[in-house]
Amino acid sequence: MDTARSSSPPPALPGRLLLQTRRVSLVQDRFPDLIAAAEQLPDGLVLDGELVAWDTAAGRLSFEALQRRAAARGRTATALAAKTPAFFIAFDALQIDGIELLTLPYAERRRRLEVLFAATH
Repeated sequence: MDTARSSSPPPALPGRLLLQTRRVSLVQDRFPDLIAAAEQLPDGLVLDGELVAWDTAAGRLSFEALQRRAAARGRTATALAAKTPAFFIAFDALQIDGIELLTLPYAERRRRLEVLFAATH
């Protein structure tokens, strides 16, 4: 799978999505489609996961498209969002409702993540 690791880091301002790369760069301005999707999520949520980009023309995930998305800003970011939508695949909940979960075993954090997303859909 062609992906880039990302997490939403604390402390996020209420109602504001922050996307942070492994190298601690904030890249949320390059993913307006993810900002719109995150509006459905509760405040006080910190997730760990992977960003992927779907190449609609090729019908597959594309690391190259993800790199283009990560470098784009402004109107270019918006245009690329329509052409190569990005998705955040969450695999761990680090904080829910502002409560840090890192002391819990991964299996319990994963269960809470699944409950959270089952409740929002």
